[in-house]
Amino acid sequence: MTATLSLALPASAAEPADAVIDKAQQDCRSFENGVFAMTDRAVSLVDLTGDGKAEKIIDAHHFSCSSAASLFCGTGGCMLTIIAGGKPTEFLAKGWKVVQWNGQAILLLAVHGSACGGTNLRQCFKAVVWSEDGFRSLDGE
Repeated sequence: MTATLSLALPASAAEPADAVIDKAQQDCRSFENGVFAMTDRAVSLVDLTGDGKAEKIIDAHHFSCSSAASLFCGTGGCMLTIIAGGKPTEFLAKGWKVVQWNGQAILLLAVHGSACGGTNLRQCFKAVVWSEDGFRSLDGE
């Protein structure tokens, strides 16, 4: 369940997400004066912490740079930045989805096959949940 960001938030709430997007724009511009673009799906709002307030999820899969087609993504996936607890947390993922289980939001990440002892051709997934002041998963990362 994701929602696309459609309204401006107060500057204090928007700063970490804006910093991620500003850095992506700078990285693009610094590579042969590229032009940065992002789709309306680049930023989603989802309550991952269970406090009734939506966290921002910035998905670099929806970024593009005119001078570098693979600037934001590679064989391991794209950077997924989540602003939760007032700070950014990054994950490298090929895709993501949030599911609810017993009232708990679980972030499912499609990751590189090497995380499951295989190669990039093998499917591999990671489940992440918010607990207290950070994200937790079985492997502790």
